[in-house]
Amino acid sequence: MVTTAWNDVRDLTRKIRLRIGFNTTQTWKNAPAIFDAQTLKILGHPVMEGWETPYMKVLAGIATRNSGVILEVGYGMGISGRFIQQANITKHIIIEANHDVAEKARAFANTSPNPVEILEGLWDEVIDAIPDDSLDGILFDTYPLSEDEIHTNHFKFFPTAFKKLKIGGVFTYYSDEITDFSAKHRRLLLESGFSNIGKKVVEVQPSVGCQYWKSSSIIAPVVTK
Repeated sequence: MVTTAWNDVRDLTRKIRLRIGFNTTQTWKNAPAIFDAQTLKILGHPVMEGWETPYMKVLAGIATRNSGVILEVGYGMGISGRFIQQANITKHIIIEANHDVAEKARAFANTSPNPVEILEGLWDEVIDAIPDDSLDGILFDTYPLSEDEIHTNHFKFFPTAFKKLKIGGVFTYYSDEITDFSAKHRRLLLESGFSNIGKKVVEVQPSVGCQYWKSSSIIAPVVTK
């Protein structure tokens, strides 16, 4: 069930993102990425913050539980990427839309112990470079680029995740929900072909003034094909 606290988070995040405004995908791709020790911002949007590290560690652990070939959609600050590289994997594929962030991912690839392939572009532009039924794990964490995608940008990826995973492959993502899947969330997973749907509830401590998350927990989906 969606809680009152969750409704408050959704409303606050929506107001902030509408105030900042959205841009065309081409503008987003070419915009400067502003990094400091604890944040990544693009066009004024708070894309990622360092407090997410414990959550990203859990997501990376889920995505790599089968080892093998792992797809990470959205590189961000490289937090989850570093955890993925600590696992016993054979290949790490990264899809990243923003050019500056993709350059950071390329630098990361040059020093990583396991092979890394960078696909620059929106996921729906480059995903066909990855064969169907070829991935052992997927971690999806992209930033919404329109008002319609706020809190739901991961939903559109569900059918693609199912198609790209091997049988037994595991799918996880930034869920944007506090303690459980909403009815719509679960229904869309089922409609995409997934029937083995689990979760972990991860405790987090958002930074003071964080613009996109206020709760002390967030779910880490564990969705298996």
